[in-house]
Amino acid sequence: MRKFESDSPQKTESIAKEFAKRLKIDDFVSIKGGLGAGKTRFSSGIISFLCHSGKNGNIFALSPTYTIMNAYDCGIKINHFDFYRLKTIYDLENCGFFDSLDGKNITIAEWTDIIGIDYKKYIIGNYYVVDMQKDDDGKKEKRYIEIKKIL
Repeated sequence: MRKFESDSPQKTESIAKEFAKRLKIDDFVSIKGGLGAGKTRFSSGIISFLCHSGKNGNIFALSPTYTIMNAYDCGIKINHFDFYRLKTIYDLENCGFFDSLDGKNITIAEWTDIIGIDYKKYIIGNYYVVDMQKDDDGKKEKRYIEIKKIL
């Protein structure tokens, strides 16, 4: 388990980029946290690091809240999900989540605590949980980021 503190969106992305160095095909990254905790910013840091190239520049990932999933193919396939609007395991089946876990790509999902299933049953590669908490001390917003490797 690793713990980090961030005081800016740029620092959150920097932490995510450092974390992204360990990711490989078939890994699953579950990102939890309340509204405004920085889940999409963290996801964007991962995607930007993995998809960076001289000709494309940095990629800024957008939230898939309404599309449920955004796919990135930059030599590595990355599927970025947002479960905020989902309710059941059947919603996960219908949005392609389980297909993503069975494919040759990296899967990132925000709001995984919305649907109470045991994700360990479905993971082929490594399984990481990123727990993000927001703390507004009145002067600057801080984020507390805890990264755990489950499998």
